[in-house]
Amino acid sequence: MRTDLDIVMAALADPTRRRILERIADGEPLTTYQLTGAFPLTRWTVMKHLAVLRAAGLVQTLPQGRRRLHFLDRRRLEAAREWLGRFAGA
Repeated sequence: MRTDLDIVMAALADPTRRRILERIADGEPLTTYQLTGAFPLTRWTVMKHLAVLRAAGLVQTLPQGRRRLHFLDRRRLEAAREWLGRFAGA
């Protein structure tokens, strides 16, 4: 059975998803269009990565009319931070 930590780490294993997460974490919520413009990726590819990040609980999406705003949800990152923190002093 996969734990929350397993799901978060699997989502973060992909460098493109990490870059998308970094971009979202930099400031205000971003639309799918804004994220697509920030990377050399198609809209569909960005949407696929966002779906994985959402499923991992790392990104929340707020519909606003035809747009979708994506923002960082830090709650699931806490488990990863705690686990990685065990090794930080090693």
